Amino acid sequence: MRLQPIEAVERRAADLSRRLALGTLGAVAMGAGFGFLTVAAWLVLDAWKGALFAAGTIGSAYLGLGLVLLALACKGKSRRPARVPEESVDPFVRMATGFAAGLEAGRAAREGRMDRR
Repeated sequence: MRLQPIEAVERRAADLSRRLALGTLGAVAMGAGFGFLTVAAWLVLDAWKGALFAAGTIGSAYLGLGLVLLALACKGKSRRPARVPEESVDPFVRMATGFAAGLEAGRAAREGRMDRR
C-alpha cells in the first residue's frame, strides 16, 4: 500500500529530526573528547618544555586543522548543472491542449471515425 502524501512528509520529517538529534549529540560528544585531549596534550607539553611551547604547539595544531577543514569545505564538488526541461510549457497550456485532444477524440468517436491503433 502506498503512503499518503501527508504520511510520507511526516515520515521524512521524523527521519530528519532523528538524524539531526543524533548528529548534534555526536558533535557535542566529539567536542568534549577534543577538549579532554587538548588538556591532556597541554599537561604533557607543559611538563616537557613549558607553557609557552605547549600553547604554541596546540595553537598551531588547531590552526592547521582549521585550514585543512576550510580547504575541504571550499573545494566542493563539481556538479553538473541542473537539467533544464526541453520545453517549459505552462501547466494551463498543457491542460488546455489535453482537453482539446480529448474533445476531438470524443467528437471522432461520436461520428464513428475513431483511429484504430
